Amino acid sequence: MDRRTFIGLLGAAGVTVGLAGPAGLTVAPAYAATDPAPGRAPHQPFMHGYNAASIKNWSPQTDRYAKYFRSRVPLATRIAPFAATQANPALATGPQLMNLSYDYDNSFFTAYKYNDVFARRLLRFWQYTDLYASWHGMPVDGSPTSNPEHGLINLPNPAYTDAAHRNGAKSLGCWFWPRSGAFSDYLERRADGSFPVADKLIEMADYFGFDGYFINQEATTAPADAAELMEMLTYLRAHAPEGFHLQWYDTIMVDGKLDYQNQLNDKNAPWIQNGETPVNNSLFANYWMPDDEQVETSRRTAEKLGLDPYEVVFHGTENEKYGYNPPYDTRLVFPEGKPARTSWALFGSQFVWDRYPDRDNPDAQDGVFQRERRYWSGPNEDPTRTGRTEYVPWPYEDDGKPRDADNHKKWDGVARYITERSVIGSFPFVTRFNTGHGRAFFLDGHRAGDRDWNNASIQDILPTWQFWTRSAGSGAPLTVDYDYTLAHDGGSSLRIAGDLGPDNTTTVRLFKTALKVTGGERLSVTFTTGRAGADSGLEVGLIFADAPTRFVWLPAGRTTNRSWNTVVRGLGVFEGRTIAAIGVRVSSPRQGTYAVNLGELALLAGERPARPQTPSGFTVDAAHVQDGTAEVFLSWRFQDRGVWYYDVYRDLPDGRREVVGRVRDEVYYVKALARTEGEATTTLHLVAVAPDGTRSAPAHAQVHWA
Repeated sequence: MDRRTFIGLLGAAGVTVGLAGPAGLTVAPAYAATDPAPGRAPHQPFMHGYNAASIKNWSPQTDRYAKYFRSRVPLATRIAPFAATQANPALATGPQLMNLSYDYDNSFFTAYKYNDVFARRLLRFWQYTDLYASWHGMPVDGSPTSNPEHGLINLPNPAYTDAAHRNGAKSLGCWFWPRSGAFSDYLERRADGSFPVADKLIEMADYFGFDGYFINQEATTAPADAAELMEMLTYLRAHAPEGFHLQWYDTIMVDGKLDYQNQLNDKNAPWIQNGETPVNNSLFANYWMPDDEQVETSRRTAEKLGLDPYEVVFHGTENEKYGYNPPYDTRLVFPEGKPARTSWALFGSQFVWDRYPDRDNPDAQDGVFQRERRYWSGPNEDPTRTGRTEYVPWPYEDDGKPRDADNHKKWDGVARYITERSVIGSFPFVTRFNTGHGRAFFLDGHRAGDRDWNNASIQDILPTWQFWTRSAGSGAPLTVDYDYTLAHDGGSSLRIAGDLGPDNTTTVRLFKTALKVTGGERLSVTFTTGRAGADSGLEVGLIFADAPTRFVWLPAGRTTNRSWNTVVRGLGVFEGRTIAAIGVRVSSPRQGTYAVNLGELALLAGERPARPQTPSGFTVDAAHVQDGTAEVFLSWRFQDRGVWYYDVYRDLPDGRREVVGRVRDEVYYVKALARTEGEATTTLHLVAVAPDGTRSAPAHAQVHWA
């Protein structure tokens, strides 16, 4: 049963679907825990939802797959805004963005941290998001396919939390009501005034590594239960750790009546601040905005409460149903030529993949990638040239039917209103342009795995601007995109290609940074042009904070071979200056076809790196062997400091190295380890990789086939 079918059944039964819309989302088929979905291995860990009983009784020891769904990437600190290097220097940095969307494919019974499929939705634009929340809900563990019981709570996918944290964005779990059972079961209060469910929600967020909850109480609630919910959320806010975020969706009133206000006003403000007492941190306002009065009311109400409108009010836009052409104009939140009135919330940004006709075809994902760029960077796929190029206002009333939903010319682009953020504020910084999925896996420039895969957890920090290109002459700039046929490390590289000559030297701005050079730091770039002994035509450019309009160019020089070349340049001459942006430039004195793939860009600290310690405790916890393949469960002792990630690999009989997996964690599940002919045991190797890419000596563990 897929999600669209299930939501249809809910509607037929008279259950309000609410934020998801009457049609819901289309997903791949989902199956009960006792009936694995096609493609799911018999022992493969998968995520599930939590009802009142499972929340109150929760512990990592009783939640059978809990240890496989932790985020272990800490929340990165973002650098201070610097208008001079923004795509739009005039754009204010105050407004924030909430992105409420699902993860890979919104599966009910087949939600994984990583898997062996390429054609899945991967978010490649974290630089605009401040809050990410996981939308959709999941059945409780063991729930049957035919009549699934969905839990009140679903966790954010830990791979998405890892990617969010790596980019400085918070990740929230999702609370959705109505569900089966009595809501009062969640509101139990102990004699000492504490709430068991609230305490467990804090404990679960801490263990699984996320930052709070998006709360959607989208059904009329008994007045007594509504009053107790207010008390429980107040308790939750007061007892949660610093930085914890609760976002309330604009649903019920204080008396429990479902009544969307489409704004923050005196009626729903107590859910944010009840008198002088904080309850939730922010409000996701419902979408109805026939004019700017709702948004102005939100701003005035926040200010009357002594709160920052950019911190507490997120006016919503629904893309899940309406695509690029939602019924209410974003300019009501962001009036042209005036300061933004509030922050912004997006619902359903996954439509770029979900609503794409050929979304499950791995050979057709270029269309998805283009839709994604148009959504985030605007119709020109360039964050410096945002803004709709075609617009016809909707009728006054939204009838719930999409109109021209796939016409990207009617969408301004998120970058039109939200400034790009960056976490690149210290050395080392290393990226391999790995988007978190691939058609193969590469290691040290060599193909080390032939299977399709997805794992957002190991996505690199991707270019801040996708893509900001300029030609120095009359010719068009070369095109830029990720290349999944060739990589130096991971599943992709960044390819700059086209017809290049004297009239179109092309500059590509890549990363916004704040890197203070103190002496001894180095820049390293690994690339291939496919030609040996020839001028690469490549330069790496640095923009400094004290001269933000001018690049300083460092030439890569001539290539030494047709494969990957690495060039290192010292940065000592720039001591005392701060690198504010990084880009590349390609040029050629003669007209002709040109291509360069960037496999790694690294800015390294002055001191030579210490090699990470060899991982300890590397163990095969279980191996389930069938017909020459094995599902394997691995564990080791996790080192939180000084480790970027861990690689698991094996050596094949022909001398090639095969990557088995990559993760920043202390456990790893191998879905299908293949036995080579005549092999009695397979030796797996585990290495720790430091933030600058330095690899430890390997630890070893064996899988026995007999």
